Amino acid sequence: MRALGWAVAMAVTACSGKATVVAATADTGPGASDGGASASSQQPDGGTATQLDGGAATQPDGGQTTISGQPDAGSPSARGGGDWMQYRHDARGVSMNQGDFSVADAQSLVPRWTIELGQYVYTQAMIADDLVVFTTAFSGKVVAVDAQTGATRWTRTLNSQISTTCGGSTQPGFWAAPALDSAAVYVASPDGHAYALSRADGSTLWATKVADPSAAGHGEFIQSSPSLSAAYGKVFLGVASSFHCDEVAGRLVALDLATGALQAAPLVGPGQQGATVWSTVSVAEEEDRLYVATGNRIGDPAAEPNAQAILAVDAHSLAVVDRWQNPTTLQNADFGSSPTLIDQGGLKLVAATSKDGWLYVLRRSSLAAGPLWKFQLATVDPAHPDEGGDPTVGFGSISSPTVANGLLIAAGGRTPEGDPGSVVAFDPATGAVVWKHLTPGFVIAPVAAAGAVAVVESSAPDATKSTLELLDLSTGAAVARFDRPIGTFAAPSVGHGLIVWTDAFGHVTALSMPPASH
Repeated sequence: MRALGWAVAMAVTACSGKATVVAATADTGPGASDGGASASSQQPDGGTATQLDGGAATQPDGGQTTISGQPDAGSPSARGGGDWMQYRHDARGVSMNQGDFSVADAQSLVPRWTIELGQYVYTQAMIADDLVVFTTAFSGKVVAVDAQTGATRWTRTLNSQISTTCGGSTQPGFWAAPALDSAAVYVASPDGHAYALSRADGSTLWATKVADPSAAGHGEFIQSSPSLSAAYGKVFLGVASSFHCDEVAGRLVALDLATGALQAAPLVGPGQQGATVWSTVSVAEEEDRLYVATGNRIGDPAAEPNAQAILAVDAHSLAVVDRWQNPTTLQNADFGSSPTLIDQGGLKLVAATSKDGWLYVLRRSSLAAGPLWKFQLATVDPAHPDEGGDPTVGFGSISSPTVANGLLIAAGGRTPEGDPGSVVAFDPATGAVVWKHLTPGFVIAPVAAAGAVAVVESSAPDATKSTLELLDLSTGAAVARFDRPIGTFAAPSVGHGLIVWTDAFGHVTALSMPPASH
């Protein structure tokens, strides 16, 4: 599980991001890199990101939005694809937005607008044609802004203390991203409720209690981002702990999209704790199955076969129908990565990364048979060799894999070779490395992809800086780069010609091609 308190203290520094365009050069093998950690391997063009012009519009919560030129967002077939409506783009979790986004487009990006959401933000933004929606940590806000200008449409505060008998009370705010459909914004609040909010004004359509954040409830915390399935008319969530010292009993829930009616299923037996779900459920509608990656075992793994595991779950009954439990003997080596579904060449696969640093790829038809192949992306902390790596300081991986243009793309922290982090593209059928890109820091969030471009965030181990890189999907070569003077834990998202990137201090940059490119 992910314990509260993972955010490090960060100093407030200047907000302007510097953009560097890098010459695209193909890697020559799995050990090669086109840049990332080595400044000498990059070829900057000497320019900085275009300064934003226009007026400043006051935000209801004291923030500010700065607006530049406002090119037409276009139709769903415009650059950057259509909507990005839920965490990892869709219920299958592929993190790929189909659309026209070329390497040349990536090299021409400039900031369109910026906003300040305040400390802290850890979650991916959602992009619709008219709306961009955020959730914030600590302050516990849902913020909807105009997609063209960044001006605030509405704000809701849905916050709560989370308490345990061993860890006291904290106010973490949202660690789950929102999800959208045509009628509503769905959020998993720290107050233990799932909400459907009106897209128009943020008013409550329904609210259903899913978790108990009180000490009596062991401080249950919904960190799982809502996974929406229109085919089932449901939103799926997992329930997790907030502190290692007070584990809860993991369970899955499904809520009716129209009414919020609740269905729940435990993942451990009566009186047991563990097998929490703090990642996001993936939905294979054609199989009537959900795929779920689970948290820590408590004690003997044989007594909790659904813990530290990848599960196949009946989408109607929420009963576990197949599983693979990671046999690692490391403590706290669970799955913080969400499972990603891959259909290619007749193979139906599921992939997830673990805090043990490995990427695991299994056949969806036979999880119990174990991995078809695996790959070590990252190491655990040598100071704690018996534990899974802490991804927030650059060890192990909780970065959910991406499926784009026939590739499976995975990322993580410090590599076995000693690099700060990496993004690796594989042939999903064989595990053969197609390309590898070394990043300036560790990668904690999923890589986003659109058209011919992949977008990856990485942070320095001390979280004092972060980098957004745009990569050529065919080679892994970096073609553009933006830097921020603070860490980033939120995944970038791509839609309607925008790339939305939020750093940990809540500074949002929406990048787009300049107006002349549209």
